Amino acid sequence: MSGSLFQELKRRNVFRVAIVYVVVSWLLMQIGDVMFPALLLPDWTPTLLVAFLILGFPLVVIFAWAFELTPDGVARTSAVPEEQSITADTGRKMNYSIIGVLVLAVAFLLARDFLAPDKDPVPAVVAADHSIAVLPFKNQSASAENAEFFAGGLHDELLTLLSKLGDLKVISRTSVERLDPDLSIPEIGTLLGVATVLEGQVQRAGNRLRINVQLIDTAQEGHLWANTYDSALTAENVFDVQSDIARTIADALQAELSPDDVQVLAAVPTTNTEAFEKYLLAMQIAKRRSYDALWQAESYLADVTQMDPSFADAWVSLALVRGELFMTGAIPAQRYVDEGGNAIETALKLDPRNAAALAERARIQTAAGDWQGAEASFEKAFAIAPRNTDVRDNYGEWLRQRGRLEEARDMLAGGLEYDPLAPNLLFQLGRVEMYLGNPERNIEMGKRLLEIDPSIVYGYVALLQANIWRGRYDEAWPWYVKTLEADSPDYETWAHISLFLDDLGAPALADRYLAHAESLNAASPVVVKCKAMILANRGRPGEAARLADKMLVDGFDNRWNSDRILLRTLRDSALGSGNYQEVIDRYRDRAPLLFADPPEIQPGNLNKAADLALLLKANDEHEHASLLIDAALRWHEANQPAGVYGYIHGVATAELYAVAGDDDRALAILRDAIDQGYRWQLHWLFASPNFDSLRDRPEFAALIAEVENDLAAQLENLLATPHLGDFDLRDRPTK
Repeated sequence: MSGSLFQELKRRNVFRVAIVYVVVSWLLMQIGDVMFPALLLPDWTPTLLVAFLILGFPLVVIFAWAFELTPDGVARTSAVPEEQSITADTGRKMNYSIIGVLVLAVAFLLARDFLAPDKDPVPAVVAADHSIAVLPFKNQSASAENAEFFAGGLHDELLTLLSKLGDLKVISRTSVERLDPDLSIPEIGTLLGVATVLEGQVQRAGNRLRINVQLIDTAQEGHLWANTYDSALTAENVFDVQSDIARTIADALQAELSPDDVQVLAAVPTTNTEAFEKYLLAMQIAKRRSYDALWQAESYLADVTQMDPSFADAWVSLALVRGELFMTGAIPAQRYVDEGGNAIETALKLDPRNAAALAERARIQTAAGDWQGAEASFEKAFAIAPRNTDVRDNYGEWLRQRGRLEEARDMLAGGLEYDPLAPNLLFQLGRVEMYLGNPERNIEMGKRLLEIDPSIVYGYVALLQANIWRGRYDEAWPWYVKTLEADSPDYETWAHISLFLDDLGAPALADRYLAHAESLNAASPVVVKCKAMILANRGRPGEAARLADKMLVDGFDNRWNSDRILLRTLRDSALGSGNYQEVIDRYRDRAPLLFADPPEIQPGNLNKAADLALLLKANDEHEHASLLIDAALRWHEANQPAGVYGYIHGVATAELYAVAGDDDRALAILRDAIDQGYRWQLHWLFASPNFDSLRDRPEFAALIAEVENDLAAQLENLLATPHLGDFDLRDRPTK
């Protein structure tokens, strides 16, 4: 019977039909694997295709048994006399079909392998012992309000807790959040240099919380441990779960916990569940970094500190958000110093060893002008948490601002070990390399940032800054426009573009950008600084001086070298009027260290030293002027790379030598700077009375002509650039 059934299945071509169906199904799945992502179809589409193909198999087999293809069409097999059956001919045709489908399958595979673009190889990193990356937790809640924020907040809190354990290498949040979701576990391990990965899911329903976690070996992709936590939703329970996960991870990785680690794991930052939930929500909102998001986060965090005044992390976060508001120009320095400082001191009374609080206190001390106190706070924060990438980021930026470039490079590069995809660290490291005289390294960093996230503002800023440093305004232009697209309310960028266009010789276009900057914030120190420079460059020094005087009387914040520009504007006016003492007193108020005995030079007052020295000489204070010049030259030689010219200190040494009367050395420095591409604010620079002794020198006139010709050529290139969208205000139609 079985033999007869087998022969009948064979005669009716059921086996051949099944083979054709399986091969075609496999080919369809391969095509779907390539085409579905390109068509932006949902992730479940391939699964649905497989389900349909599986369900179709028995139907096809039944159809092949029950029906036969005849010259007159499809007929039931039982209705076709055996002598009229053409199943043998059909079978031979089906053999050819099988061969044809197999040829198509082979051709498809070859085309996919040879025509598909090669993926960039993942850089090989040796996975460190005791190392882990905690992937963002998946939100499995049905529709609970702010559920995504809650899951993201729990992920951040667990990462923060793990990073405090001294024997673990924990990849920071910014890197794990930027991973390509299509990477496999071994690829993640190789990219981040970790031996293990933790995956998690969060499900919240009413007052119940379920957290599923699993620890995976990145080399073998095997599960080391998994667990499900199911409990009432309270702050205490959440912290208990996080501590248990952290202990289990430490045990699994054979990491040794110190007494301090045990104390960290036992801590309960808050028992107020409502305050904890609002804190998580505020921190997720703050990640957006827009003006509105920062203001909303500040409001929420202020509420949290009222709900639980003993919640130290909430006080720290409140100060951090205020610091971001200050850095964006949304609040003045004094408010940041006062309100941020109060929040940090409260946090440190609650938790004296809070590294994040100490690092933020350092930033507040810097804003208040207490550089020594800031360094002491940074050193203490770094000693407590040398692996904390936020501490390294802020400390590295501070070191760069102080001119300690090699130290800054080491600090930031060390942070990338724990946060290899961190935009802040990559951006700051690129700036340090640029300040060391390597703008091409900053261009590399900018491109790397855009590979990580094509929309990231840091990438645009790195590329525009590096090109300006190189003297290529035309190549910086597209990145300026992209920066505006990404953050259009940033009036400081609008103002800087206006000055940059005025330098290039496009006054009408410069006025359009300046008008928009003023419409956003006409009283901003940066907007006023740029306007004053433009007025002076256009031969309207009286208007520039009146603008500068008003800002100084109003007590503006010093942002992006604005006080140096406005003070020089008044100084230039005083040199013409003879009213020296009043402006010297302005310098005394804004740069008191230049009047110390002996003068104390810092990065923020180096250029002011040259400007003030000329004013002092005009006022017959030659000894003070000489002391300033000598101190400034010594500081520059000790702290700045030789032959490096940028838009912070520029050609300060040329100005100092010119004021001192060493015209030959001043000209040699200017020649070298321009040969290396220095073009930053050269109209403003060449017009400075600091160079009055050079005006009759043919070499000086030749330098000016050379720069004018180059900037004119760059302007032609810029105007020939294709239109770049809504924020490109050149007088041509938008495509």
